[in-house]
Amino acid sequence: MMDCLYAKCIPCITDCVMAELEKLGPKYRIALRTARDPRFERLPCSHKGTYADDCIVQRVIQHRCYIVATCDKELKRRIRKVAGVPLMSIVSHKFSIERLPDAPTGK
Repeated sequence: MMDCLYAKCIPCITDCVMAELEKLGPKYRIALRTARDPRFERLPCSHKGTYADDCIVQRVIQHRCYIVATCDKELKRRIRKVAGVPLMSIVSHKFSIERLPDAPTGK
């Protein structure tokens, strides 16, 4: 991930994403093990429920300082509507960053 961004980054994961991964069961045990890595920063959630997509969208609307990494097509569609929030995903076995939507040009 750092090779793709050419910068130091701290992966963050919310409590509701962790809860959703735990609910998905053994099929997603590798993703859960990766998410539990101590190098990942845990972000507490103050809302009720564990629907992670709504939480992520609300968080980026409020702060707009995150790069959202996902392969979920529906979440990508929702994040693209938020100006200034880049998306990271895996394309052809490599990390890929979509450009900043509505980013000002350097004039």
